[in-house]
Amino acid sequence: MAGLRARHRQARVEQVLNVASELFASQGYETTRIEEIAESAQVAPATVYNYFTTKANILTTLAVRHVRASLPERRALVRDPPADPMDAIRAFEKLLADQALRTLSRECWRAILSAPYREPRGTAHRVSLRFQWLIKRHYVLMLTGFQERGTIKKDVDLEVLADLVTAIGTYHFSRLVSDDEMTIDDLKEAVERHLDLVFAGVIAQPNPKAPKPKSTGPKPASKRKQRDE
Repeated sequence: MAGLRARHRQARVEQVLNVASELFASQGYETTRIEEIAESAQVAPATVYNYFTTKANILTTLAVRHVRASLPERRALVRDPPADPMDAIRAFEKLLADQALRTLSRECWRAILSAPYREPRGTAHRVSLRFQWLIKRHYVLMLTGFQERGTIKKDVDLEVLADLVTAIGTYHFSRLVSDDEMTIDDLKEAVERHLDLVFAGVIAQPNPKAPKPKSTGPKPASKRKQRDE
């Protein structure tokens, strides 16, 4: 009997989440009220408050559900990435952005990304840190494969590299969700510019086609002697 009650409760939770997701997408996160979610889900508002306490907790739960549903696709790419590390990271960042906007609106992601500033060390902040940790773990796994194949130098600290790549991706994703005119292709190009610096370094390489500078100093003694003779 207890198992049946638990299943019924989970079914109601899923119904509330599905309705909330639809309302957030159609009329916006900020303007949607819990009472509207309850009415559309055909449950009492008190039931929604009992399950989630706040609207922000509903959004956090939707984000967790999104990540869980996204993991198989991410793992498949990590296991079989493009042969070039840059191409692999570009593909993974594009996948992350595609999955995110496929599930939740930009407005929802703005609310999620702002949680650490609005509620430091709160539930949403802890969930956000967990998301970042998962992305970093995937990058460590992917980059380890490249390092084992000799594509990445053996002395590169992959934990540090994964931290840096994750930070670059997070920064540009925050730009994407804060700017309604920015596209995923724009994000891909912006990430690529920073990755070029990470993987190629910032030391300029000599251009073999550049003309050699003319010497303005004194000629060597041997050449002066030949000319005098």
